[in-house]
Amino acid sequence: MEDFSVLKKVNYGKKICTQTEGGVIFFDPDSLKEVVGAEAMSYDEYLDVQFQSMGEMRSYFEMCYFNCAMEFKGQIEKMTKNNVCFKRVFVSGMYADGIMFDGKEDHVWVDKSGFDSYHIGDCITFYADVYRYVKTGKGKRIDYSLRNPRGIKKIASYELPSDNDLIKQGINQIICESCFLNEQCNRVFCIRDSKERKTLQKQMLEAVERKEG
Repeated sequence: MEDFSVLKKVNYGKKICTQTEGGVIFFDPDSLKEVVGAEAMSYDEYLDVQFQSMGEMRSYFEMCYFNCAMEFKGQIEKMTKNNVCFKRVFVSGMYADGIMFDGKEDHVWVDKSGFDSYHIGDCITFYADVYRYVKTGKGKRIDYSLRNPRGIKKIASYELPSDNDLIKQGINQIICESCFLNEQCNRVFCIRDSKERKTLQKQMLEAVERKEG
């Protein structure tokens, strides 16, 4: 990961976000006001906590935060007086160019309002806003979660994308973004040679598997 001291020095006080290997760091001082539970943080502490949170944040919620969250599906694992915990959450979102993406997150706590009539084990589909908050317990961390649920409905069941599906999705996204035909493509129907694309997908997938192995 990049040297944070260098990033901090270069971007300090600027109204920008910087993408790192572990997630996005917000350097805009005003963005501190949008983080629930960060009211007492100084700007420097805010930056340091963000860096300490890299690699531990819910990446698919982060993707929805910067793009468009479409739908969430979850199974209720726990319920308290004020909150509901979803054991597994299916994430559906859309990039600014209209391309859809899927993801999954686990053990997500949400305000109980709207879920009062449901029970542990129920599978639910709903819409919600993604927000940033201070997570405590093992030191301060900044993470993403869900609030303001709406369009809540009980469903029979749902499937989560496999880790392999998500890896392939990420590979396809990289191929599209770096493609030499990017400016001519409508991002719906690929105009690149199909054999060339499949070969590239296979090579990139093998590279990921070697790295993880």
